[in-house]
Amino acid sequence: MGRPLLALVLVFAALGTAVLWLRDSADEGPPAEVATVVSLLGGGDTAGFRRAQRPGGIQLPRDHGSHNAYRTEWWYFTGNLATAAAREFGFQLTIFRFALAPPRARDSRWAANQVYMAHFAVTDKAAGEHRVTERFARGAAGLAGVSGEPFRAWLDDWSAASKSAEFLPLQLSARDAATGIALSLSLEPGKPPVLQGDGGLSAKGAEPGNASWYYSYTRLPAAGVIEIDGTRFDVTGLAWLDREWSTSSLDADVVGWDWFALQLEDGRDLMLYALRRRDGGTAAQSAGSVVAMDGSREALHAGEFRLTPTGRWRSPATGVSWPTEWRVSVPGHGLDFEVRATPAAQEQDLSVRYWEGAVDVYAPEGGTRLGRGYMELTGYRLPPANKP
Repeated sequence: MGRPLLALVLVFAALGTAVLWLRDSADEGPPAEVATVVSLLGGGDTAGFRRAQRPGGIQLPRDHGSHNAYRTEWWYFTGNLATAAAREFGFQLTIFRFALAPPRARDSRWAANQVYMAHFAVTDKAAGEHRVTERFARGAAGLAGVSGEPFRAWLDDWSAASKSAEFLPLQLSARDAATGIALSLSLEPGKPPVLQGDGGLSAKGAEPGNASWYYSYTRLPAAGVIEIDGTRFDVTGLAWLDREWSTSSLDADVVGWDWFALQLEDGRDLMLYALRRRDGGTAAQSAGSVVAMDGSREALHAGEFRLTPTGRWRSPATGVSWPTEWRVSVPGHGLDFEVRATPAAQEQDLSVRYWEGAVDVYAPEGGTRLGRGYMELTGYRLPPANKP
């Protein structure tokens, strides 16, 4: 979902994100034009926007580009990297697009109904440190946008761009003086793209159209440079790209989700997400997939995997308690392992508050490391009386 899902609407306006959550105080929120978008993943007036309704609608390379007829979409890059001396890092670079209104003719290069948001984060595992920042821009006058062939998505000088006429390889670039982090990575072809859900149609709710178009590149070899406070680290590793676009996807009783993108050392990749309902249960549309070493995919339905939180971390900044340790079981594939955030403190308290960060996969009861990945947690809040 974040990728994907799910991302963020502004929530992750929905990812998006799925639906990441807006801050409660008006003076802490994103720019006013972005805030008007807010339904992100569910609810709101969908008139005039297209909706994801029938399988088989994804065509590549066309769909690497933007889909302005839909309300929300994102290009979601995450990955785990390491130096030759085994110092490990995680990274996230995500560009979100939100439509303020359905497409219509415009007569000014400054007038635009698309707003872009980007999140950039670097996790230094050795230091136990997570740095994150965000930017916003209108999709006008070259400030932000997406082009199709060759592919390029950008917001200011943060970008993901094809290095030739082909989609891959890609160059990721981002730098932020305030947080002292920078990234320059080349992503090479790895496993082929996989269509998530039913032929790329990923149902997130019971109502027809409460779905997204969703595909992933689950294993992309990565190499380049991470910078922290001016210190350069030459790194290699694996990246993951999630692509989603939709108009409305979550049912009204869904309050958040737990999403995992895991790359195992045996060559398999797993995407799993649980949609949490207001009553404490899990929505039937929770799903996932197992991608084999050869790139073939097997879909997982809600009853075919279990996600059980086993440990939590409470943010000293916000007071929110995040489940940062999990037991994951996929019986049909002989998988039973632990997922642990490294470090636990990877909360992202931006215009949208969510937890997104690097995780390690271990055999049960303190066994050997089986892989690495990324995890996204949304919709966890303090009881109303205890809000920070």
